Amino acid sequence: MAKDNVTAPDFTATSLNEAQPHRQQNAAAAASTADHGPTGIQPTVVEQVTAGDKIAWSSIIMLGMLAAFGPFCTDLYLPAVPTITRELLTDASTMQLTLTTSFLGLALGQLFIGPISDAFGRKRPLYLSLIVFALSSVACAVAPNITFLIIARLFQGMAGAGGIVLSRAIACDMYQGARLTQFMSLLMTVNSLAPILGPIVGSLITTFFDWPAMFLFLALWGVLLLLGSLKAVPESLPPAKRSPQISGAIWGMCKEFTNARFMCLALSLSFVQGAFFGYLASSPFIFQTIFGLSPFAYSVVFALNAVCITVAANIAGMMAKRLSEPFVVKLALFLQLVATVAFGLDVLLELNSIVVVCLSFALFVAMMGAAQTAGFGLVMGARSGGAGAASGLFGVLQFVFGAISAPLVGLMGETSMVPQLAIMAVCTICAMVLFHVGLKQHRFE
Repeated sequence: MAKDNVTAPDFTATSLNEAQPHRQQNAAAAASTADHGPTGIQPTVVEQVTAGDKIAWSSIIMLGMLAAFGPFCTDLYLPAVPTITRELLTDASTMQLTLTTSFLGLALGQLFIGPISDAFGRKRPLYLSLIVFALSSVACAVAPNITFLIIARLFQGMAGAGGIVLSRAIACDMYQGARLTQFMSLLMTVNSLAPILGPIVGSLITTFFDWPAMFLFLALWGVLLLLGSLKAVPESLPPAKRSPQISGAIWGMCKEFTNARFMCLALSLSFVQGAFFGYLASSPFIFQTIFGLSPFAYSVVFALNAVCITVAANIAGMMAKRLSEPFVVKLALFLQLVATVAFGLDVLLELNSIVVVCLSFALFVAMMGAAQTAGFGLVMGARSGGAGAASGLFGVLQFVFGAISAPLVGLMGETSMVPQLAIMAVCTICAMVLFHVGLKQHRFE
């Protein structure tokens, strides 16, 4: 890949596309002198980073866009959910299944793509997933009924999983510790454009075109990302570091289930993500049906909340330089509990204040960004196997929780906020407990 004139901030590690030989020499030297021990946990390798070894901004932007790939395909069509519900002659609960199957697809896709990328590298699985995403998006556009759309969304989600799991795996290949947290804050900044632009673009498309145009737009978006990945995304896993067989990578992922520290921390952040997906599923009905906002006004509120995610993620990245990642996550979870209490008072006292609801959601989703940014490094630092498999398993847990919470928020119909309150409360409390327990666990042995 051609070297860019502008490079990332100084915290970045060696650029894989510009200094791969340098990285391989360091890794070989470390491997020859380090004792990995019976646990198989590799020690931290300290690399020398020169001024010419920064990863290019084009790669950061592309990785951020790939990380936002799955969420973007969800956020884009949120403003049209009520319209699609009416035109396909279905109800809110059934319509939520298009979100559920998308989340399940995003989970199952990561379950397969993670180990495959540990065995075959990061780029080829990425290309295949982008091609399938474009084709499945076209299938969504021509869906004649809700059943066809639900199935097409499943395949769209499975394909979109490639961008999520592989962007995280590439980040783990390049960074660790506080540098990984800081880099994740950069990725969060880039991929937070998805929830900002997604609903706005979706509302504009539905204003001038029928809803199938949104999925045709996603198909085009998948093609453009494929072209961009050919040039800007580095191959971060050289052949010498790959798993000899897929079965070995899959077995390594299965072993993570017995890794108490990894599982507790991963489940904690998965509960956080589950509450966020509940917000994604319920917010169109809360703001458009209950409070009567137009699709465009809803997209503006949604975008403002996404800005809060970006700000919180960057603050978490800066705090990681001075404070520990566990402290940042604990603070974020506590503030999520505060937001849940405020939202609960509005719902239970029947205040129906759009200001209180907006502020509660803004704080809640912002702290989701902070918790995920600071907690990701802790989760991946607790893994025992390959980054791709661990990232895939982590992603599976997050989107399974999202698939569970999405339909639950519609159980009491379009005019009740009680299910969303219950999801926020249960998920936040469980996240706090599991995170505390996870920190008490030793690294996998």
